[in-house]
Amino acid sequence: MTEFKQLDIYWMDLESSLGAETQKLRPCVIIQSDLVNIQSKTLIVAPLLPNHKSWPFAVNLTPTNDNGLDKDRHINLKQLRAIDISRIGKKQGKVENQYLQVIKQALTIIFDL
Repeated sequence: MTEFKQLDIYWMDLESSLGAETQKLRPCVIIQSDLVNIQSKTLIVAPLLPNHKSWPFAVNLTPTNDNGLDKDRHINLKQLRAIDISRIGKKQGKVENQYLQVIKQALTIIFDL
């Protein structure tokens, strides 16, 4: 079994989706902790969507060698999703640790924690 790590970016098949849910094959960030990822058959992920956004629930990323992104994208934390690991494709890269605090702040806003 592949060892999935928090902040890893993988291509994931998000079909079938309804309404305003993020669709199609796209890069996603693993959000759940490494402790929860151990031997897990599902992962909580957030999609990476094109362009930067000024939304309080979006974390903007610029392409680097570490994250392997092809263009400016944002992590849309309002679109968190639990997915079966069978939806996971090729690894793209890893979100740099410097973004973890910003991700936590956005999740705090979303869940009013």
